[in-house]
Amino acid sequence: MFSPYLSVARLGAASLLIITMSATVFAQTATPAIETAPLAAPATSAVAPKVEAAPVQTPAPQGALPAPEVPNAAPPPNLTSLAPPVSEVTLPDSLELTAKPAIVVRGKAQWETAYGDLRAAFARGQAAAAKAGLVVSGYPITVFVETNDTAFTYDAILPIASAPTIAPLDLGADIKLGTTPSGKAIRFAHLASYDEIDGAYEQITAYLDAKDIVVKDAFIEEYLVFGETSASPGTTINIFVQPKK
Repeated sequence: MFSPYLSVARLGAASLLIITMSATVFAQTATPAIETAPLAAPATSAVAPKVEAAPVQTPAPQGALPAPEVPNAAPPPNLTSLAPPVSEVTLPDSLELTAKPAIVVRGKAQWETAYGDLRAAFARGQAAAAKAGLVVSGYPITVFVETNDTAFTYDAILPIASAPTIAPLDLGADIKLGTTPSGKAIRFAHLASYDEIDGAYEQITAYLDAKDIVVKDAFIEEYLVFGETSASPGTTINIFVQPKK
């Protein structure tokens, strides 16, 4: 599979100072390529549901990861996103990410098997949360910590409703308590299969180059609809980049 993160090195090469942009500024100055259909709200129900999803007890979208079942635990809340629904904003938009307690699975993978490896990491995180009696409250998030042409190091993150007062003792190898990403970010959206995500990253690259925005190397993906395979249509992903200060 082509690695969209080959664009990451190019994104870090911009040399001008970063300017603080509001969502209004982005809406007024975004280049036509960014405001086209791939980054707009879907017109039909074939793609993403609203970010405020139905309760996890109801049937999930096809291919979505199931919420963990915690015996004798209270029903989990609705899954929440790091960002407002795509249908309510003009993309790309500027926002402030707020840290939330989370289960974090650290791992390494090859680009050719990235999608399946990430789904497996989230399944491990959900199993660890269930074992510890923790309620997963948000959508799966990947932070790409380090990347090269063939492989990457990642944090597979599952937000939880609250941090335990006493840390669970046995979450498993390479699994720990942590937090979701925080700080200023620019959000884009990808409303197609994961196999097509390179197109979204090409648009992001063009946008950041045009705006002379230098961003951090660690890119963030949040999976609102996580298809069973990388070719699953209707996969819906928030992509966050964080400007350097």
